[in-house]
Amino acid sequence: MIAEEIGSKTEPTRTVPPRTPWGLRLALLSGLLLWLANPPAGLWPLAWVALAPLVVSVLRARHFAQAAWRGYLFGWAFLGPLWYWIGLTISAWTGSAIGWIAWFGLTFILAGFFALWAGVAWWLDRNVPEQWAVTALAAAWVVMEWARTLGPLSMPWAQLSYTQYRFLPILQIADFTGAYGVSFLMMLVNGALAYFWMGRDQPLRPRRLWAACTLSVMVCLYGLARLQQHDVGPSLQVADLQTNVSSYQTPSPATQLQIMNHLAMKAKAHAPAPQLYVFPESASPYDPIQNPSGYLFFQQLAKTTNAAILTGAEIYAKGADHNAAVLFAPELAHPQVYFKQQLVPFGEFIPFRSLLSPLFGRLFNFPTTDLTPGRHGRPLQTTLSNGVSLTIGPFICYESMYPARVRSFTRRGASLLVTISNDSWFLSRAAMQQHLAAVVLRAIENRRQVVRSTTTGITCMIDAEGHLLARLPINQEGFLVHPMCLLHGQTPYVRFGDWFVGLCALLLGGLFIVQTWKRKADQP
Repeated sequence: MIAEEIGSKTEPTRTVPPRTPWGLRLALLSGLLLWLANPPAGLWPLAWVALAPLVVSVLRARHFAQAAWRGYLFGWAFLGPLWYWIGLTISAWTGSAIGWIAWFGLTFILAGFFALWAGVAWWLDRNVPEQWAVTALAAAWVVMEWARTLGPLSMPWAQLSYTQYRFLPILQIADFTGAYGVSFLMMLVNGALAYFWMGRDQPLRPRRLWAACTLSVMVCLYGLARLQQHDVGPSLQVADLQTNVSSYQTPSPATQLQIMNHLAMKAKAHAPAPQLYVFPESASPYDPIQNPSGYLFFQQLAKTTNAAILTGAEIYAKGADHNAAVLFAPELAHPQVYFKQQLVPFGEFIPFRSLLSPLFGRLFNFPTTDLTPGRHGRPLQTTLSNGVSLTIGPFICYESMYPARVRSFTRRGASLLVTISNDSWFLSRAAMQQHLAAVVLRAIENRRQVVRSTTTGITCMIDAEGHLLARLPINQEGFLVHPMCLLHGQTPYVRFGDWFVGLCALLLGGLFIVQTWKRKADQP
């Protein structure tokens, strides 16, 4: 934590800032800068300064509501252009304007998280000791990012740390703190820059900025050292398959199976032959459990290749439809199934359907049924023909945005992480890149290698330090064959979860209690 001793215990009076026409403009500027720091522009160094104008704007607000309003407008300037593809995707899928309603609704609601942070930041600046101000702002940002993972409308897309997915040294600390630790550090630098810019707290200005920059350099040095280390384990030859089947131009079931078989046979000719074949989300046109044609196809493919086959499919089980990952293997008497737990709002289910359907269902062509989330996140297990035990942590598409979901597989013994996705829905390469950024963080947090199979891109393989080992071009049919290490052991993040978020919340709670106690003590 950045805290400096102050010679006098008397807190200086913080005056109400003068009115300024630049307050809203600074907030909007911050939103646009942070958008540019994310893909597709990918100007990741901008993220280290992008939020400084927002902090200045918020702290110069005259009251809580004004600060919150500026944070809310920042949220619109950032999220609106960032995920414009939500409108394109859902509208194309439903054939109605519901996509743009979803885009507006999600942005309208989720921009509120930034409004809440801005209001809290304004309060902290005026109430906590000066030496804790910047640290408290960064802690509040972390708690806000974590809160975005909660609830039926949760959309933790484009967390601050994800902007750095190509700058691996700064990300290595995530095996201790999770991605939230990187976000904290970046907000710390932005906050220190903002205070330096405003000329606040003269004795602390240079020391605060120096401390934030020094801490960033130290984290980078740890990252550089960690990148020189390479975890070792048994090697597994994996075929990562990209079918290039678009959700908007889906061929017949027979053609889809032909594509899958063709890719598998081409990959089988590779020497050494793959021991695991991974197909994308929704790759199977049939329910491979209930439908005999689908079941026989994958059982036969597993026998022909003498390998394990993991495929995405929609499965009907226990009276409900599920998005699933299914594992076939010659050594398995019955296929193993994982049901997706974190569904996409307005994509795989309609939030608050009982309320929204009577009002908008017919107008916007709502899907008649929702997918049902799974209840358990157990790894998939098999023993390969060479006697190697394989434990897969499968997570499907949107679940890559939820570090706690992925962590649960590693905690339960997964030695390899596999994520399958159908990103052809997106109609945007920007969304594909934004999605990939989160997967890089999941590899580092868990110190597991990751196989990522998608329908149209971005199909790739990632090592435990976040490097892309291999990658296929977007919108092309193809496959990768690459050895992947089966790793064991647990990082501090896997063992203790979001402890860093808890620490940030504890700091904020402690500061609030102390300030409340001081106010009561000062009352006559």
